[in-house]
Amino acid sequence: MSALKQKLLSKTARLGVVGLGYVGLPLAVEKAKAGFHVLGFDVQAQKVEMVNAGHNYIGDVVNEDLKAIVDSGLLKATTDYAAVASCDCVCIAVPTPLDRHQQPDISYVKSSTESIVPYLHRDMLI
Repeated sequence: MSALKQKLLSKTARLGVVGLGYVGLPLAVEKAKAGFHVLGFDVQAQKVEMVNAGHNYIGDVVNEDLKAIVDSGLLKATTDYAAVASCDCVCIAVPTPLDRHQQPDISYVKSSTESIVPYLHRDMLI
């Protein structure tokens, strides 16, 4: 069994979530509620500050849940993508809006990927 798989099964893996919007923040909260240490990443400093203060801005997140997991140290947010190096695996949850031809605009995915690639490491592979 790989080291990453063992960490995931034992919930000792540190998870990263890139994008703290209406998909990423609920994902980060649920993983933290499941017992994982989660590091959220966002380019918007205001979102990062709100998460770190335990203040919710997403309808699908229960205010008390966010505050409790932040206070417990299971969830922290940052704008510094270099912190990806401290994660065992990373999920990208950024917008993919449809263009005028109803095709997804993947520029946010591309930009996020380019931002984290320098900090990825071999241990992230299953």
